[in-house]
Amino acid sequence: MAFMSATLTDVTSNARIKLYPSCDVLQVANSPIFRMSGWEPRKRAYNVPPKGEGKNPERAAEVSRTRARSKVRDIALCNPFTYFFTWTLSPDEIDRYDAEAVKRKLTTFLRNKTYRNGFRYLLVPELHKDGAIHFHGLCMLGDLRTERARNAHTGEPLSTDRGQPIYNMPDWKYGYSTCIPIDENYEATCNYVVKYITKDSEKIFGKWYLSSRNLIKTPDTELIDGGVDFYEFTADHPECPVFPLYQDVQMTVLKFDNRKEVTAVDTGSMDPAVSESVQRGSCPTGYALHAASGRVENSGRAAGYGNGRYSPYASAVLRQ
Repeated sequence: MAFMSATLTDVTSNARIKLYPSCDVLQVANSPIFRMSGWEPRKRAYNVPPKGEGKNPERAAEVSRTRARSKVRDIALCNPFTYFFTWTLSPDEIDRYDAEAVKRKLTTFLRNKTYRNGFRYLLVPELHKDGAIHFHGLCMLGDLRTERARNAHTGEPLSTDRGQPIYNMPDWKYGYSTCIPIDENYEATCNYVVKYITKDSEKIFGKWYLSSRNLIKTPDTELIDGGVDFYEFTADHPECPVFPLYQDVQMTVLKFDNRKEVTAVDTGSMDPAVSESVQRGSCPTGYALHAASGRVENSGRAAGYGNGRYSPYASAVLRQ
């Protein structure tokens, strides 16, 4: 097998764009931590201790939680889930405090419904204050059954405060279930699921989350050639949070809503060459979609992000 070699400068950057169907997310770090797909370093820049032997187990657990939250958000945003669901466990059906017993029942149920009914899911297990296990998640039902949830006393159909109908999932035999159609607040629902992995959470079944195999697990990414000045960027965007990753490495993020920004673009008022380019689904070097006004405008500063190869402010235009 032949191996190719390249310098770190050639295949790494401190900034990248994560491309989701509904939005793009610009990530900027204070170190070139993002690597082009297909390349691996000959040697790590730092030593990784064996599992369970880290000097700071609390910090290691927080890093693990952070990674899990990132993965859950990726899966949620990459797939067109249609329902938010909650499953509880009845003490009449199973010992809901016994993780191994619950795991056996749950995995059998999920395997059967995925194979037989086309059920697709992203599920986060959680502990009640008393230690009982329950679940929250996002799903595509396939041909799994639902029925309208009703008030036990009046028989009236139940709805959320926003008027969304609440359903039960009669195929879930191990306890109570609710299933709510996801409305236009899709990203808010995704973030709601992510928040179930909190600093007080612990792994159940040895995992932070479970997901079916027939899902898109990671978004496409674009490295920004030449990178972005981290300190200049954070000064320009004080509203963007800065997260510690490991050692002295930090990262900040900025999101662009594709749907909102694309619909705001008025190509008729642009220079004809720019208008034609935007309508083809691209954006010329030196032009950027203004985040506040939704207009494409000449912006040498934005073009500097990536030396003009990729302008993050124009990400929505690039992905029409």
